[in-house]
Amino acid sequence: MPEASDFDAFCRLFSTEQSCAEALFRLRWPEGFRCPQCGHSRFYLIRTRHLPLFECAACHRQTSVTAGTIMEGSRTPLVRWFQAIRLMAAPGGISSMKLSKILQVTYKTAWLMSHKIRYAMQKADQFRLLNGIVQISYAWYGYRFFRDARQPLLIGASLSSRPNLHYVKIKQPSPQHVDNERRFILHPGVEAFLQTHVKKEAKAVLLRYIDCPSDLKSISRNASGWLNDTFCGIGAKHLQAYLDEFCFRLNAQLQSKSALDALLRQCAITGTITYKTLTRPRPVLPVPWIRWGGRNKWRGRHLSLCSSF
Repeated sequence: MPEASDFDAFCRLFSTEQSCAEALFRLRWPEGFRCPQCGHSRFYLIRTRHLPLFECAACHRQTSVTAGTIMEGSRTPLVRWFQAIRLMAAPGGISSMKLSKILQVTYKTAWLMSHKIRYAMQKADQFRLLNGIVQISYAWYGYRFFRDARQPLLIGASLSSRPNLHYVKIKQPSPQHVDNERRFILHPGVEAFLQTHVKKEAKAVLLRYIDCPSDLKSISRNASGWLNDTFCGIGAKHLQAYLDEFCFRLNAQLQSKSALDALLRQCAITGTITYKTLTRPRPVLPVPWIRWGGRNKWRGRHLSLCSSF
């Protein structure tokens, strides 16, 4: 899939539903159609619907070009989906508010589209483990001066032989693996990171924050700055999805790959996720101002303590 030099050029390249459907077909089946049920390669093309259907010549299962993609079941035109993917693959990404204005869709539609695209990014990261020489350290996101409100994170990176950063992950631990008073990740949280995101044969080293390499610290700061500048801050519930989005584009850059090509392909092979699933409750660290009776009282107590020094 060619990398468009700018958004307008991309829009001209994929200006119709047909051009998007043809591109999506190639992304889903780069070596030719394969029936998702029986794997047969021959099909009959049915054009009686808005988007083409592919009927397997062997088992006669009918498959839409969007079936098995993040776009499955969506009433939003493919043209809008491709534009959203292009904008989210660009450096810096885009907020749902800006996305809704550019695509001329409601904020709720833009929010759902962007989170489905992030879901595809998360699936791409899920099957990629850190390998070789791996450095892991602590990081935080949130209120810089209010430590009891920060979100503790773990940042890990595979190093190439040069050595340079090759692949980066920033992960939010389970609340049960965090000392809530100190907002510090306990040993089981580190072990969970190693088991989930690092290959067993990797040579992993856990570093204290003070010993963390400058490039990892810089990435952590850049991620926090991006979250605050682009989205005016992100709550704990959806924080991981945004961190994975940040790392998706960063890793494409580290490996000199096209983030757009990778994202288009991933969106074409990742099944959809529903609004109900995206918005269901998730376990997160409790906000500290609950015990003080409100955010203003909590903030006021911090400010009074700071002024006493």
